[in-house]
Amino acid sequence: MDKNLLIIFAKNPILGKTKTRLAASIGEKKALVIYKKLIEKTANIIGELSIEKELYYSDFIEKNDVWNNKVTRKKTQQGKSLGERMENAFKNGFAEGYKNIVIIGTDLWDLETLEIEKAFVSLEKNEGVIGPAQDGGYYLLGLSKWNPTVFQNKKWGTSTVLKETLACFDKKVVDNLKTKNDIDTIEDLRAFPDLIKFIE
Repeated sequence: MDKNLLIIFAKNPILGKTKTRLAASIGEKKALVIYKKLIEKTANIIGELSIEKELYYSDFIEKNDVWNNKVTRKKTQQGKSLGERMENAFKNGFAEGYKNIVIIGTDLWDLETLEIEKAFVSLEKNEGVIGPAQDGGYYLLGLSKWNPTVFQNKKWGTSTVLKETLACFDKKVVDNLKTKNDIDTIEDLRAFPDLIKFIE
């Protein structure tokens, strides 16, 4: 079995239920178009990785979607908070025998395959790896050792998540990747003309 596992957390692309902060500025239909483009980009990026990949949908498993042939398995997220859902996904991964586990979402337009590969290389010598987001959260988290504290007692969706998560590691055992920007608001979207063109 492959020792590396990539977990992708994705919301089901349903009108009015995705990118709600962005939708407040551009409307629900355009926000859904943007989210679907982000999903397509993420699927293409991870499709190039020759490792095990599990897609966790937020509500239900979709059968005919852009993830077909891109992921190994599809599952649904379990838990009330984001932290609880991620904790359960990592716990399942370690229980299945994986040694290095990385999780990403579907909110980045400029995530690259190479950066995910770098995260797994980092886990060969570090207990954790994290991709900081400009809003104070993170876009990638990886563990080579079970550490449930990184998922617990966090104010999810706030600017303190990254700082609180880093505090769960010894500085010597966590590696940081390049800082990137999640696309959650119209200001975030304006930074990527090749994405915003889909709704103009």
